[in-house]
Amino acid sequence: MSVFLSLSKLYVKSFYNLPGKKAPGSKATGKEIGKLVGVAALVVLVAGNLGYLFVVMNLNLYQGLAMVGMQGLLLLNAAVMATMLTLVVGFMTSLSTYYLNDMELQLLSMPIRPRALFGAKFVAVYVTEAALSMFFMVATMVVFGIKERPHPLFYAWGTLAGLLLPLPALAASYLIQIPLLTFARFLRNKKTIMIVGGVIGILFGLGLNIYFQRMMPPVADPAARAATFAGPGSAVSAMGRGYPPAMLAWRAMASPASASGLVAALMLLVACAAGPALVVLLLSGAYARSLVGFNEAHIRKLSKDGAEAFIARRLRRRRPFPTMVKREFDMMNREPMYLLNGPFIVVMLPLIMGIMYAVQKDALLADPDMAGVRALIDGGMGAALAGLVGAFMGSSTSIACTAVSRDAKALPFIKSLPIGPGAYLLAKLGHALIFGAVGSVVGVGLISLFLRLGAADALAGLAASLALSSLLNLAGLWLDTANPRLEWDNPIAAMKQNPNAVIMMLGAMGLLGGAGYLAFVWSMSAGEFALWFGLAPAAAFAALLAPFPRFGERRLAAMEG
Repeated sequence: MSVFLSLSKLYVKSFYNLPGKKAPGSKATGKEIGKLVGVAALVVLVAGNLGYLFVVMNLNLYQGLAMVGMQGLLLLNAAVMATMLTLVVGFMTSLSTYYLNDMELQLLSMPIRPRALFGAKFVAVYVTEAALSMFFMVATMVVFGIKERPHPLFYAWGTLAGLLLPLPALAASYLIQIPLLTFARFLRNKKTIMIVGGVIGILFGLGLNIYFQRMMPPVADPAARAATFAGPGSAVSAMGRGYPPAMLAWRAMASPASASGLVAALMLLVACAAGPALVVLLLSGAYARSLVGFNEAHIRKLSKDGAEAFIARRLRRRRPFPTMVKREFDMMNREPMYLLNGPFIVVMLPLIMGIMYAVQKDALLADPDMAGVRALIDGGMGAALAGLVGAFMGSSTSIACTAVSRDAKALPFIKSLPIGPGAYLLAKLGHALIFGAVGSVVGVGLISLFLRLGAADALAGLAASLALSSLLNLAGLWLDTANPRLEWDNPIAAMKQNPNAVIMMLGAMGLLGGAGYLAFVWSMSAGEFALWFGLAPAAAFAALLAPFPRFGERRLAAMEG
């Protein structure tokens, strides 16, 4: 048991990048304390936003169901949604962490039982699923508790359901993955797994966005909408009837103080614990064997003519700066995690915006205040909105603010090349600015299409968008050059666990939100918006760019690869 607990602790720390114990007598530095405070504030912000989203969605659903006396179905919807959330997110998480690094091969060489190894991995993945499930269940319990004032045992059974419902979903994920990765050799590659997991995550995110968009907006007949999504004949009810744990959770929460509620809670405990126990008991050996040979490189032997053709095709003489820019594209696109969380944002955000427009179009058009909104749009706010959305899309790829961090493992090689540090960093800026321009064009174009803006308003929005996104990208590169994350074992940490990406994302939201507020308060026309938020950011960009090469040269010289 001690081995299992030690491995569980190790995996949890590895998954979530938790700090280890400090040496006796050592004190936390100001930088470490500031980072801890910042991370804590970010966690509170994200948790608050996520909780607010779930509470509002459940409140809208409750109001519709209460009109027809079916408010109890809110609990079934919560159980089904908690299960579906953890099923898809659990599948993605377990797939992306199926094989972490060579550390796991070293663990296999030790006298560690496969059950302890796989059980610890299961526990580490379960932590995320339990947190997500509890978020949704707590949001539901808050709404239902305030409205219905149930027996105190309602909260006990709801908490139990939130902790238990992820277990069968995660067990099912491994039940699919272990046999598949044991026999499908082409899948036993980290990059392939990341692409598959990313595609699944994108599809799930779009589906979840559709569900939330349909639940959030007010409509003329909320009872009809609630019955459609959580009524007796809805898909949620059908899934509840077909999935016993969700039905048991509903019964326990619906009759918390009765004997039937207690029996349902006990049956839920047995049903949810059985799956993980069987998977760990029966598939641990297969899981350990599937890790052997993971990420093997398969070399293909070429003939002399084939080798010459390959060299002629891949090796060409180019000027240094374009070559370094091309390298940035190649390095970003070669790592699936960088591609899906970076440039792909330019594709993902328009899809989400399109879903929002398609789902809420009828509600927006039916709003009696649309005439006043149209006047604001034609008066300059349309150009402002297009410019701000385009600027956000152009600066949300996290390319610039993680550029140096992503190159941490290649710094010794980069320093050995006959290329100046200024050219190296400016190539990174060029890479970010190209995607910034693409994001600006796509964002402004979509908003112009949705709002039916004229050519002059669209061009004004584009001018401001290009200036703002360029300034934000340069500021992100300054930040990552000044404080890069150079120590990481997994590419995920260089981008998704990089505080610079979070700082720039929140900073962009603050800057663009402030710009939108000023444009509204000052009633700026399209031309005035382009003048103020085009020329001023452009001047700031030039002022930041001038000293950047010399600053970057000093910082790179001080970095250790």
